Amino acid sequence: MLAGLVLLFACSQFETAYFQNMVNQVTRDVVASRYGTPHKVDELPDGGTVWTYFDRGSVTTGFGSYAHSSQCKAYLLTFDESEVLRDWKQQDCT
Repeated sequence: MLAGLVLLFACSQFETAYFQNMVNQVTRDVVASRYGTPHKVDELPDGGTVWTYFDRGSVTTGFGSYAHSSQCKAYLLTFDESEVLRDWKQQDCT
């Protein structure tokens, strides 16, 4: 259970402004050091990758009980072949 709490906390740390400000500036290593291993990795034909992180949006209520939110956001980060962040988008989980 503790591991689940840590994962929920880690997922809630996404910062939209961070991604907006860091396009064309940060590498995969920098993103991984800030947010951890991506939940999903897709290889692109041009040698780039798309990393996906999911933010499930759970919130704590009361004394340790959890209200499970149905809101889930996916953050898709596109890196080029030189591992630089070139684009990102936020969307509802599918």
